[in-house]
Amino acid sequence: MEPKVEIYTWSRCPYCMRAKGLLNEKGINFTEYCIDGDEQAREQMAQRANGRRSLPQIFINDHHIGGCDDLYGLELQGELDTLLQDGAGASH
Repeated sequence: MEPKVEIYTWSRCPYCMRAKGLLNEKGINFTEYCIDGDEQAREQMAQRANGRRSLPQIFINDHHIGGCDDLYGLELQGELDTLLQDGAGASH
């Protein structure tokens, strides 16, 4: 089963571009919500992201992963591929 990956971004955010780059490099399809200046969308994202308002915010199978550093941290620990393959949420 293909993972459901969602990422909230700003169009010119370097961290957003870096996170999308890693997902693209891995060949992962994702849904991007570009919320430039949309405070209502940002508030909805913050509710899903346990109050975090920084961008990007990334979700895998409706589990909040965090931001760009969190995504790369999972990659460095060898946990990202597991999350993307089995769809199980990490306990962070």
